[in-house]
Amino acid sequence: MSEYDQRQYRLMLEQLTAFQSGQIYIDRLIGNLQGLLNALQSPDSTWKQSFLSLWGQLEDARAMALFRGAENLNEQESIVVGSALAKLKPMVLEKIDDADLPRNINRT
Repeated sequence: MSEYDQRQYRLMLEQLTAFQSGQIYIDRLIGNLQGLLNALQSPDSTWKQSFLSLWGQLEDARAMALFRGAENLNEQESIVVGSALAKLKPMVLEKIDDADLPRNINRT
């Protein structure tokens, strides 16, 4: 895998971690993940489809909140997002060479 794609996967991981720690909102996470996915030069097609499916769950939860006129996710939407994140993060981690992982990374 190219160093360029490795960088995109590391940036995806950073975005997921930033969202989980409350540093960014769901809108930014969704947009950034989409941009990083589109920037990959040689993604595995099966991996990409799985990623897009989970990314779509994030998008759906945000859309439901927007439909309600809310700025924040409700409990049900938060559960959907949490479930998707619990699957997205390991998917991204499996693509990152171990030597490139930060030492303090939380794998969940």
